[in-house]
Amino acid sequence: METGTVLFEITKPPSTGESQNLPIKRDIDPNAGRFVRYQFTPAFLRLRQVGATVEFTVGDMPIENFRMIERHYFREKLLKSFDFEFGFCMPSSKNTCEHIYEFPPLSEDIMASSGEVVR
Repeated sequence: METGTVLFEITKPPSTGESQNLPIKRDIDPNAGRFVRYQFTPAFLRLRQVGATVEFTVGDMPIENFRMIERHYFREKLLKSFDFEFGFCMPSSKNTCEHIYEFPPLSEDIMASSGEVVR
């Protein structure tokens, strides 16, 4: 947040299928787009505040009780968990939410195990 540096950007690939006269794959995992895994350098653990913008679109049907859960781990240890409830999302809508995360300070032992030089 302090420097305005973009750490990563993820976009969903454009859909392919009937619009390009290609067969639609019916064997795709319906949860495939629901999970994202990030991997950062050890320097990421030194950050205290990170901002995130998430944009999502809703299909033809409305979504009731939409909920997004975000969990941040380091080596199987849960550092922080966020639970966002959006409630109702209109059909055919494009939605954006922004978050600012405050990260807890980590122990010197954890920092050393990340490969980061402890200062």
